[in-house]
Amino acid sequence: MPSNPILICARDPALRDELERSLTSAGYPLATVGSPADAVAAMRNRSYDLIVAEGLAASGAIASLRTAGTNGVIPVLVVAPAHDVEARIAFLEAGADDVIAGGFAPNELEGRVMAQLIRTGKVSPDVTRTASAEVIAFFSPKGGVGTTTLAVNTAVLLAGGAAPAPSTKIPEPQLPTSRVLLVDMDLQFGQVATHLNLTPRYGIDGFATDEPALSDPELARQYLTPHSSGLMVLAAPVRPEADARVTVDHIERILSLLRPSFDHIVVDLGSRLDPRTVWVLEQSDAHVFVLFPEIAALRSMSLLLAFLAETTPVQPRTSLVVNHVFPKELLKTRDVENLLRAKPAAEIPYTEVEMIRSVNEGVPLVIGRPASPATAAMRRVAQSVIGIQQQPGAPKKPERRSLFSRR
Repeated sequence: MPSNPILICARDPALRDELERSLTSAGYPLATVGSPADAVAAMRNRSYDLIVAEGLAASGAIASLRTAGTNGVIPVLVVAPAHDVEARIAFLEAGADDVIAGGFAPNELEGRVMAQLIRTGKVSPDVTRTASAEVIAFFSPKGGVGTTTLAVNTAVLLAGGAAPAPSTKIPEPQLPTSRVLLVDMDLQFGQVATHLNLTPRYGIDGFATDEPALSDPELARQYLTPHSSGLMVLAAPVRPEADARVTVDHIERILSLLRPSFDHIVVDLGSRLDPRTVWVLEQSDAHVFVLFPEIAALRSMSLLLAFLAETTPVQPRTSLVVNHVFPKELLKTRDVENLLRAKPAAEIPYTEVEMIRSVNEGVPLVIGRPASPATAAMRRVAQSVIGIQQQPGAPKKPERRSLFSRR
């Protein structure tokens, strides 16, 4: 987390709120004033590493703001009116260290703030190289379709814990080895630990009620269980009633705390749609929706996608996976495509004995059966969720409507 204190000087309440929201979410300690005179007074009582000032409020006072601190010159980042190039030039000529146009994106503001801190020696460039994990959510509106199996095996593949794919005539895109956290958010009856033959000491419910651990990455690590594949696991509660102790706020704090330590966070959401599930789906960078090709599962999936089209503000990478959990095909894949208007990213072939043995032994299929057709299909799922093209140079097929399309 950044420790560089920043002083915001803005009299426009909307801009002030926007600056506070963006910089607070980035982890910076802040103080806010409404005028240059108040800023000068604030700097007498505390040292700041950067001033972010509204251009119109600070006009004519930039030079005095830069030298008002007790520890030398303080860089000033000015927010100029949008689309006013002359104003931006004027602020730079008046002594501003950098200018950003109004209507900025939060990541642009964070980048310019970090650039100023690096330029003035307040932050080492190496310190800025913190990872922020992509969140990959696995969910199905109908239980018993293999959501946990797919989440576990995908996480193992991304962690580099599976055997290499058997060589084929067509070169197979390789999955990079990543730091992966697997979170079991089937909070009543989650079985991620069973699939991996783990006996966790703690679960997510204990983490959620440990206030010091929710703000300290080192303390948080005691709630993670390592797997031999290199994967780290945050297990579900041992008892189903512990479900009530985990809130949306807890989930938000846990993921925010752990994201810098991993490249990917795979979340098994189970099959219950509640506020915690919806929040994770909204925040995720990729979705994997799992279904079995039969009418009830298709109708449930159709209802889910219609709901998300109205409630989810972003459209992350989305993969639809058809898992053939029974030997007889009740519906054809083209029926799934026609109803959901989307082509599945992968189909998991029926492999009853292999799947059951995998769970009973606690050895993911991608480890125990690397040459299995089901493992090959799971590799396609893993490639899909991180955006790897499965067959470079293959002819493009006609585009289908996005899963989240409103048309």
